[in-house]
Amino acid sequence: MTLTPELPTVADTVTAAAIDEVLHGRNLRSAHVIAGILDAGLLNHAGRPDKLPTALFPDVDPDAVQAIWNMALTVGIWAGKAMLRPQWRPEELDRFQRALAEAGHHAMASSVTIAAQCGRRSHPADEDLLLWGDHE
Repeated sequence: MTLTPELPTVADTVTAAAIDEVLHGRNLRSAHVIAGILDAGLLNHAGRPDKLPTALFPDVDPDAVQAIWNMALTVGIWAGKAMLRPQWRPEELDRFQRALAEAGHHAMASSVTIAAQCGRRSHPADEDLLLWGDHE
């Protein structure tokens, strides 16, 4: 006799949509942690909360600011990759996105798509650049 009750398998009781919702929710909470670190970094850079408006760049086109932010984020991720050597590349994220979408995990697949876009080179001249890690 076992003290552990027989539990139904996940496939018997939980739909892909329910799994997607719970796991994506966990990831969103983790993203909020990362956002908190970025927010603290902005304050650290500005020095005081009353100087935070200088980070908004009100005289610059919002799309240009977002493009610069995306590039800075990509550079930061690349720097972390160079230091820690994780295996994160947009092509691998594309594979994960397809697998999640095919399994019905649409919210998670969508967020992986967004993450993959952040790491893509968007200018034709960038294709000629040899970046650290690209030659491995």
